[in-house]
Amino acid sequence: MGEYNLLTQRLLAEGYTAENYPDYVRLPGGCWGKDLLRNIYGGFEYTYQYRSQMVFKTKCGLLVKGSSFIGSMSYMGILWIPENDNPVVNCPYRKDSCDLRNPVLGGAHGGGLSKIFQCDCHLTDEPYDYEKSMDKVRNDEAREKRKKYEAFAKSKNGHVCQWHAVYNDRTGKWSHDYDPMICSKRCLNVGEICDFTHLPVSKKKGNVFYDVKISYIRHDGTLFDGEKIVKINKGVRLFETGKSMTICEAAVRKCRQEIAGRERNKFHSEILLCGWKVEVLNIRAEHRESRDLMQDLEDIQNGIQIIHASDLDRKKKEEKKERAQQARQKKIERLEKKLLDIGYYNLEEYSLDKIHADKWLGEKRIAELEELRKRRLKEEQEKPVQLSLFDMNR
Repeated sequence: MGEYNLLTQRLLAEGYTAENYPDYVRLPGGCWGKDLLRNIYGGFEYTYQYRSQMVFKTKCGLLVKGSSFIGSMSYMGILWIPENDNPVVNCPYRKDSCDLRNPVLGGAHGGGLSKIFQCDCHLTDEPYDYEKSMDKVRNDEAREKRKKYEAFAKSKNGHVCQWHAVYNDRTGKWSHDYDPMICSKRCLNVGEICDFTHLPVSKKKGNVFYDVKISYIRHDGTLFDGEKIVKINKGVRLFETGKSMTICEAAVRKCRQEIAGRERNKFHSEILLCGWKVEVLNIRAEHRESRDLMQDLEDIQNGIQIIHASDLDRKKKEEKKERAQQARQKKIERLEKKLLDIGYYNLEEYSLDKIHADKWLGEKRIAELEELRKRRLKEEQEKPVQLSLFDMNR
């Protein structure tokens, strides 16, 4: 019985079973074996509709709606869920220590700039009152944080952006850390005025390009063992799609270390185990990739292998397109064989085969296949029948 949650233990004691239970509970999936009550929730769980009407209370007196609990937590061998009358919430007061909090939850905290402390709640008969609720405390806190943000923005003469502003729960202060990589994901309306710089965001799009130089000593047991290999992959793109040149130029200034770290991470094992050296060179913002042919020739003469990322991308796209065309051609060939066997007009009206035939083949090719099919049937019917001596004697 100890494996069941408290709700399930109570219902079983009242005579309910996995086949017969009240309508305010349900059986979650994921049971073990034939016993439907052996599941990760410890048996029955409240329906969402019923739980939403329940009211819980923290030991410091804050009321919490049952609809606030959207999951469960397992910690120190305990399931902290409404069905065990011990769901947890993130303490809105963020106290480092609290005598009212369950002692088991003393170590269940985390967060970086955000302080997170789990606090246990318990079912109460007291009606929900917003003035005494956790929602009110959180909303009051949100308004206070907004006031601090407005004061912070005023101190910076408005040179702040909500995407780059960070609030530190531990100090109760706002700070601003400009990161062009965030801009590349958030600032979609080029041509507008940047909140941070108060300057227009360029409508001209481009990308950040850079070269990756890889150097290592060859160890393969061949005649070339011990040879130094140097490769340069040129024109690597930072962003998958074009971004405003304003953002690209800012990324060149601010993100050099991030770009270098990103490329070294790609070859982490080779660097660690094989002694590879990976360098990022020539980081630049351009409207489109440019190539220095004279530099390429000089590098090649010096024994450096030159690869252009755009050439590799183009080759991959061509290979992908060719594979798709080959796969499509095989599908067409299979479909044509089927039409020769059973006929286009014998296909079901809305079948995929008929839809594909109309889309891929067209009326002219369908007519050709129908004519070929009729010719084959006629030849089959007119084929002379060879009689055996046994048939003639009969």
